[in-house]
Amino acid sequence: MKTFIASAFVLLICTAALLSTTEGSPTYLRCKCLQTYSKQQIPAHRILSLRMIAAGPHCKNEEIIATMKKGETCLDPTKDWVISLKDKFSKRNVTSPQ
Repeated sequence: MKTFIASAFVLLICTAALLSTTEGSPTYLRCKCLQTYSKQQIPAHRILSLRMIAAGPHCKNEEIIATMKKGETCLDPTKDWVISLKDKFSKRNVTSPQ
């Protein structure tokens, strides 16, 4: 009977240790962009910010998300106008050395 109680106690401790390592926010391993916009070019002055998410274990595709006044839109990273928009926003965010 003592070995059963000792085994149950060890199992309880191991379970508690495993559960304590999984705290925090959950990690979602999926793409944020299920569809991408690739039609007519969106003027740069209408875009408030541009967020670029590199391909990785969460998604095999590079994702570019444009934030505008009316919400967010996923852009097709293979289109020429999106590539030039990405370069334009990258240059805006570069600070000059002092």
